[in-house]
Amino acid sequence: MAEARIVRSAEGDEVAGVPWLFKAIGENTGGHFDFMVGEVAYLSGPPLHVHAEQDDSFFVLEGVLAIQVGDEVFDVGPGDFATVPPGVPHTFDNVRADQGPVKTVNLMTPGGLHAFFAARVDAGPDAEPATVRQLAETYGMETVGPTLGEKLGLA
Repeated sequence: MAEARIVRSAEGDEVAGVPWLFKAIGENTGGHFDFMVGEVAYLSGPPLHVHAEQDDSFFVLEGVLAIQVGDEVFDVGPGDFATVPPGVPHTFDNVRADQGPVKTVNLMTPGGLHAFFAARVDAGPDAEPATVRQLAETYGMETVGPTLGEKLGLA
């Protein structure tokens, strides 16, 4: 059963090598959501992907985050909100070399992204691509295209 949580500014669950501080994870929200805060460094975003069951939502705190939804790319700035429903190809990145890391909040509903990151780290940095694909599939994700930096010719 989910319990009330108070998580102070510097507190949260971390996964080694993952730039997100998880304020709440599916394991302590009854599976309802993962809530994290992170910084997106220049050209560090994931490849274009889909989530089978999760809504992927972003609220930008600092900087400009580029978000690709389908074939369109949007600039999302401080105070802006974006959400992508399950099954829609999307990615995000900091594509501006002249700005520092973009600080953003990410909400995944239902939860489960934390568990994927933990399993990915456990698989090791030299995990075979087939192993990584299987892990992603286990957690309802599929890569369907390049990173935004590659799409824009920046990487």
